[in-house]
Amino acid sequence: MILAKFPAIFSQRLFMAQSTEFGSSTLPKAPAGVAEGSRGRIWRKVKRGILHTVFWSYERGTWQYDLIVIAILSFIFLSPRAWFNDRPTLEFIDLRHQQGFVELGHGKEGWRFLVDARLVESYSNSKPEDAIRAILSRQLRQPFNVISVVPITDKNNVVLGYTVLLNR
Repeated sequence: MILAKFPAIFSQRLFMAQSTEFGSSTLPKAPAGVAEGSRGRIWRKVKRGILHTVFWSYERGTWQYDLIVIAILSFIFLSPRAWFNDRPTLEFIDLRHQQGFVELGHGKEGWRFLVDARLVESYSNSKPEDAIRAILSRQLRQPFNVISVVPITDKNNVVLGYTVLLNR
């Protein structure tokens, strides 16, 4: 009986071998879904990592959490001050602790300085513009042109200081 079935199985195998094409020398390619599946899995992992980072959902003590903390601290301490262009606001009370002369910054029109009125009054009995010019020349030690001098007054019209705009 086994011998009777053997020729039938053998003939089926021969038939199958004849119907298979061996003409192309390349290996069969993986279906497109398999390659897309691996890319899809990688993309899902990347997306999940970005979401966890943005929403800060890593547990404390994990390496991801520590990496985010290091990134934030390095940004805070290593970024240049010029990126933010923020200067502290100056109160006239602070001028007692300064030299009475503070650089506020520069813009398109020129350099802006704040000069305390007490310093201007202590210089001489001449006009405030002349005293300011003398103060600035002593402090800056380079040539400049005064564009404007604007007095800063309080609610009782007492002069607290002067905002000076100049070109260097």
